[in-house]
Amino acid sequence: MKRKISRTTIFVLLLMGAVIMAFPFYYMVITSFKTSTFIFSTPPQLIPNPATFDNYKEVWNMASFSKYFLNSTIIVIPAVLLNVFLSSLTAYGFARFKFPGKELWYTVLLATLSVPGILLIIPQFNMISHFKFFMDNKFTIILTSGIGGIAFNAFFLRGYYESMPVEYEESAEIDGCNAFQTYFYIALPQSLPAIASLIIMSFLGVWDDYFWPSLILRSKDNWTLPIGIMALRDQHSVQWNLIFAGTMISLIPVLIIYFVFQKYFIKTVSEGGLKM
Repeated sequence: MKRKISRTTIFVLLLMGAVIMAFPFYYMVITSFKTSTFIFSTPPQLIPNPATFDNYKEVWNMASFSKYFLNSTIIVIPAVLLNVFLSSLTAYGFARFKFPGKELWYTVLLATLSVPGILLIIPQFNMISHFKFFMDNKFTIILTSGIGGIAFNAFFLRGYYESMPVEYEESAEIDGCNAFQTYFYIALPQSLPAIASLIIMSFLGVWDDYFWPSLILRSKDNWTLPIGIMALRDQHSVQWNLIFAGTMISLIPVLIIYFVFQKYFIKTVSEGGLKM
């Protein structure tokens, strides 16, 4: 009896916590379907009446969100691919090869994690601003996002590569594969669950980034979705229905990426996530 009561209590508390955590997201969704008249109505509408898609049409067409969406896509795909490739290659090198100062260099790499990323913004911008080619250029965001976060990603993947059996790689070397071929055809496919988790994290980091692109991308034609969402604020008011509609549009690729790689992500977490 006591066990049933304790289980029921835990279930109720977890359910309350889930509702509290999910309610802001629900409020954002329903507000994106409201007209400006009913956003702050009393009592608040928990189900929009009348519901309208005009907010989505307005931000997509009139607010140029179709252009911002395309810009974000052009940036995020090569940036994520570059980031995952360099991170996995770095992790594999530290996991499988022996070279002078290996652990020292690995320690130095991990030491960079202790430096807050915001502190690097000023020196990075200082260097880039001296070259006109890199200013207001989507390639700059692709390059900086592609090489950013390699330290943590290498730390994340190194343990995974070290836990993999080395026999397959040795067989590939006997068959004539060089080091890169062994990595690309043997090690990389075996690490797909961890790579999928890395793709999700890297995608979120690049897709949601506002501060760095806002410094580099000056012209409106190059803006990404986060910059476009912030631009929806008027000088004297905030149109929450339009901002939330724009936010919902920006969430669609995130949800798609998660559901595509969900199986691998859950597998990585269930197996212990970081394998030390």
